[in-house]
Amino acid sequence: MINMKEIKKLIDLKSIVTLMLTITMCYAFLKKYIDNDQFIMITTMVFTFYFTKKNKET
Repeated sequence: MINMKEIKKLIDLKSIVTLMLTITMCYAFLKKYIDNDQFIMITTMVFTFYFTKKNKET
């Protein structure tokens, strides 16, 4: 069973920013505003930064 702490952790700022940026990059890629190399590079940088950054609390 999922508790409130896990839900709050899932909906924190870095997750929201990462999802919004990923959706924006996917839209730009599908509309041909950016090419494959740019899409892969930017998306990888965003995921690497937000999901490897450690919280000061832990």
